[in-house]
Amino acid sequence: MKLIRPFLLFISIILFGWLFMSNINLINVAKTLNDAEINSEITKVNDFTNIDQLKKFTIEKINYMEVIRERFSENALVRVAVISVLVLLQIVLYSTKGNSFNSKTIDF
Repeated sequence: MKLIRPFLLFISIILFGWLFMSNINLINVAKTLNDAEINSEITKVNDFTNIDQLKKFTIEKINYMEVIRERFSENALVRVAVISVLVLLQIVLYSTKGNSFNSKTIDF
């Protein structure tokens, strides 16, 4: 038990670190750059004169949004699995806490 607890704690720390790093990418640190990109896309839409061009552009954007949604869904499933493993590890670590330190019996 003395070797299993540190090993589980090490795995837990690694998984927490991975979860933290994978979520850092979702923070919008370049808000002005994103706003400029959005304004550029709005300008493109406003410049269309042919309805067929606008339809093609819109279909491309919808397909792109679907791909992004699928990626986020896959990433969310991975994160849920990691969180589930972390919860299980924490439960095991908590339940074994008393056993590793109280190996000697105390007689009164």
